[in-house]
Amino acid sequence: MANFLQVPDLPPNVLDALSRGERSEAIALLQAAQNLSREDAREQVASYIMSQPGLGRRMKDTQSNAPWGLLRWLFLVQAIAVAIGYYLLFKE
Repeated sequence: MANFLQVPDLPPNVLDALSRGERSEAIALLQAAQNLSREDAREQVASYIMSQPGLGRRMKDTQSNAPWGLLRWLFLVQAIAVAIGYYLLFKE
């Protein structure tokens, strides 16, 4: 039998914070509203985010400001250029 994820009922202010991408604020609000531990509130918020397909992309604390994909390629190209230069210079 499949184990389905149980989606928690969250207060409106927590849902509002999540819709703005504020995961940390949503956890704090849920923790205060339902008198939960930080870990329990975080688990409920994570369960809700996982149940909503587009919500995870909006979270501000999971998005990076740096374009790491491009930066990684630039590092790779630079490393290859250094390796080729080293080989050509010291190939004796």
